[in-house]
Amino acid sequence: MAIPVNENKGLMSNVSHHFGKSEGFIIVNTDGSNATYLNTVSARVGDECAPIRTLKHNGCELICCYSMGRGAFVRCQDAGLKVLKLTMGESVGDVIIQMKHGALENFGKEALCSHGHHSHH
Repeated sequence: MAIPVNENKGLMSNVSHHFGKSEGFIIVNTDGSNATYLNTVSARVGDECAPIRTLKHNGCELICCYSMGRGAFVRCQDAGLKVLKLTMGESVGDVIIQMKHGALENFGKEALCSHGHHSHH
């Protein structure tokens, strides 16, 4: 799974509250093993806000995040990535605990953020 983060501190990394504006992603097995960091800027393909194609290429099947724009959500679905909605937790380790307890739900369209993409690319 991939979790957007604000910095690279492994399982202690703080979760970013927006998928498309994260500094990077921790890619980790759902049991917490094999955590690796992927820098967002260097991994983007084309005009992506977030490196969806690179995440998929690196074996991700699942994204866990607090918020995501409609375009990114559609691109994740098109890539075959399942998206789960975070509602609490500050670190990647917290997300793994929630995953183990089955506390994460499917990310629904009602959770999409609406914002322009003019100024942050």
